[in-house]
Amino acid sequence: MKYRILIFAIFLGAVVVLGIYPGSTLAQNKFIVLCYHSIPETPRPGDPYSLPRHTFVEQIEYLRTHGYRFVSGEDIIRASKGQKELPDKAVLLSFDDAYRSYYEFVFPFLRMMGYPSMLAVVGSWIDRPPKDIPEPLMSWNQIKEVATSGLVEIASHTFDLHKTLPYTPQGNVGPAIGVRIFNREKGKYEVLNEYKRRLCLDFDKQDTLFRRKLGVRPRALVWPYGEYNHIAVSMAIEHGFTLCFTLEEGPASLRNLSAINRNMVLVGSIKEFIKQVTCPVEQEPIRAAQIDLDLIYDPASARQTDANLGRLIDRLVAMKVNTVFLQAFADPDGSGNIKSVYFANRVLPVRADIFGHAVHQMIIRGMDVYAWMPTLAIVLPDHELNRKLAVMASDRKGRIRQSTSWYRRLTPFSPQVQKAVKMLYEDLASHTQIDGILFQDDAYLSENEDFNLLALEAYKQALGRPIGLADVKRDPALMERWTRYKTERLIKFTNALEDAVRAFRPNARFARNLYAPVLADETSEERFAQNYGLFLENYDWVVVMAYPQMEQVGQKWLKKIVQRSRSWPEGIKKTIFKVQAYDWSKKKWIPENTLLSEVREILASGGRHLAYYPDNCFEDRPRLKKIRLEFSTKVFPFLSEDAVGF
Repeated sequence: MKYRILIFAIFLGAVVVLGIYPGSTLAQNKFIVLCYHSIPETPRPGDPYSLPRHTFVEQIEYLRTHGYRFVSGEDIIRASKGQKELPDKAVLLSFDDAYRSYYEFVFPFLRMMGYPSMLAVVGSWIDRPPKDIPEPLMSWNQIKEVATSGLVEIASHTFDLHKTLPYTPQGNVGPAIGVRIFNREKGKYEVLNEYKRRLCLDFDKQDTLFRRKLGVRPRALVWPYGEYNHIAVSMAIEHGFTLCFTLEEGPASLRNLSAINRNMVLVGSIKEFIKQVTCPVEQEPIRAAQIDLDLIYDPASARQTDANLGRLIDRLVAMKVNTVFLQAFADPDGSGNIKSVYFANRVLPVRADIFGHAVHQMIIRGMDVYAWMPTLAIVLPDHELNRKLAVMASDRKGRIRQSTSWYRRLTPFSPQVQKAVKMLYEDLASHTQIDGILFQDDAYLSENEDFNLLALEAYKQALGRPIGLADVKRDPALMERWTRYKTERLIKFTNALEDAVRAFRPNARFARNLYAPVLADETSEERFAQNYGLFLENYDWVVVMAYPQMEQVGQKWLKKIVQRSRSWPEGIKKTIFKVQAYDWSKKKWIPENTLLSEVREILASGGRHLAYYPDNCFEDRPRLKKIRLEFSTKVFPFLSEDAVGF
């Protein structure tokens, strides 16, 4: 994801930090793809994609002398079919955009060495080059010459989708394949069929052009900016593409030729290149702020809303957090029961279509943005349907009524609920460039919930008998089976939402809030239908709500839950400890010294990833100068990078 953000951000003039990818030891069926752009005689100053020629030669020589073997697109296709084996440390060299330096320098050099490569061509650019490219492009005759050499795979870089298009009402632009166009004149978004038609037309034009100019159809597709989704991939396969390349870092696999990782090579020293090739990527510690968009939105003024957003982003940039859990739903009354959202959708009313714009403004500044979303506490426009599909509670006498818990939830046992919520998540993912989802803490069921008729029928089928509260209270073994079934049902419900998001955001990551008592005491699963171990297995991140004030416990309790996390193999690696910055019972902000002391207790106990909630950029709460001591991703948060030699 970082490389795709970098490309897009540089396109817009933003600054983003790079990462590295694993490649020192390649398992069977794995290979590396390196992505280059311009290799000119005189690189354009300040252009990270224009690699000096001596640097390129030095990199190839390093690979040659350290056991890497250069392979072609044909080698990869045949290996995927079991017709041959890839050599150990296989590398495919790819070159985007068909710059003239490829024809004048790269191709002759690689031909002399006998090394194959891949050249990705944007069809519409060759006869009508963009104005801002670093050097002239090859001609069709030159492209055909290298194509007939037997050493070069000519890939499609699309006909005319290597560009950005408007996708928010505020005018933000995003990669053409990764967004749905927003027509400001009509006030409408591109619908799915229009999106498909746009891609289909482009694939057809490129196919026709390649046949006419080169006498072949392209079988490799290089997604511009590395942006793709499952819908686009399915269409590409239907159009005959065998190899589809992304810009995700890391080794590629023969088992997935529809999303082949490519690793961007940028200007840098040979030491940096070696590190990029040989060192595994380490997940940097998460430092996250959870943000209420309700606080930013001004119903009276779009201009003031944008000013508020700017103020928030300035604060987040100054704090140097790397992750934002951003509220995508509207909850102005603080009830926790969601009647509207901040993005266009087919399920709930839209309070204001500002979420996609807010996400955009954050991601171009290098932050990962997760949509903070409800799962069950959704109020559908049809009130009778809400009543019918509500989570139901039972007392010991078997009397059943709608749950009066804080969150008035819909039952996860209803296919109708699943369909509606899934549709909501689909629309979120298709209209915004989110990096992931944070599932709200409304996905729980207490020991006397859910007794909705649909749930009772599901228990009967799954457990082989009717379930009543008195039954499970009398039978501990039955209580355990019933509780685990509810826990797994909630996980399955969120898994379906993940699938809906991945259709449009295939690299999205998923985090789920966990009530801290569940981690502190395994018997608490009965109270919440949540299980820490199962969360670790099913989500990228588990966000533990480590709220001492809410739980009415001392600070040493934090050490206990961190130690509990460490008892699971991936506990610390996948757990984000979220601290509370506000004491809701006392209706006042927690002193920053207390907050920092709690955070340091977590870190000293072995915790790695941190988040806090809530935040108020207007009141400077928590105080920026203090909180960034632990939430900044920089070693010296008060100094500029130049001052400390970064």
